[in-house]
Amino acid sequence: MRLQRKLRRGHRWLAIATAVQLLAWTLSGIFFAFIDIDFVRGADHRQPPLSTPIDLSVASWITTDATEVLIRNRLPKEVVVGVVGSEDTRWYLPSGEDLPALTKIEALQLASVKTDLDPNRAILITKAEVGSEYRGRNLPLWQVFNDSNPSTVAYIGATSGDLVAVRNTAWRWWDFLWSLHIMDYDDRDTIGTWLLKLFSVLSLLTAIAGVGLFISLPKKWR
Repeated sequence: MRLQRKLRRGHRWLAIATAVQLLAWTLSGIFFAFIDIDFVRGADHRQPPLSTPIDLSVASWITTDATEVLIRNRLPKEVVVGVVGSEDTRWYLPSGEDLPALTKIEALQLASVKTDLDPNRAILITKAEVGSEYRGRNLPLWQVFNDSNPSTVAYIGATSGDLVAVRNTAWRWWDFLWSLHIMDYDDRDTIGTWLLKLFSVLSLLTAIAGVGLFISLPKKWR
C-alpha cells in the first residue's frame, strides 16, 4: 500500500494548495454560466439609435488613405465625419475642421438620448488607470450618471459621442470574478499569467492523484 499512501498524502497536500483557487474557479464559472451577459453589459439601459437621413457628400473632401470613413449624427442635427486610420480614428466637422469635444452639457444631453439613466452629473476622464471600468477605450471620455443611482454609469466618447460602455453592479461583480478566474488582479485582461499556469498544473496533478486513489494497483506496486 506504499504507493497508495504516497498518492493519498500527495493528493491531500495538492488539494490544500489548490482548494481556494478551485473554489474561485467554480464560483466564478457558475456566475458566468447563469447571468445574462447583455444585462452585465447594460444593454437594458441603452436606447435604440435614432434613424436620421445623412448626406454622404459631406465627406467628399477626404483625400487621405483612410481605411474606413464614418459619417453619423453626434448631437441632433449635427453630422460628424470619422476617418479611421491604421492607429486611430480622427473626427471632423463636415467642413474638414477638427471636431471639438463635447461640453459637459452636450455630454449630458447625448447620454439622455442614448441611455435611460436620466443623467445629471458628468465627469471628464483624461487619464487612463490600470484596471479601470473604461480600460481599453480611447480617451478622453465623459462619465455620466444620475446622483440617485451612481452605481450605474455610462461612458461617452468626448469627441466621437459614441456610447462606449455602460457599467453597473453586475458588471463589477463580473469583472471581480473574472480577475479571480484568470488570476490577473491588476488590469484583469491578461490571460496566461504565471499564477494561472502554476495553479492549472497543480489542479491537474490533484485530479490525477485523486483518480489514482481509486485505481486497484498490482500487489507488487502497493
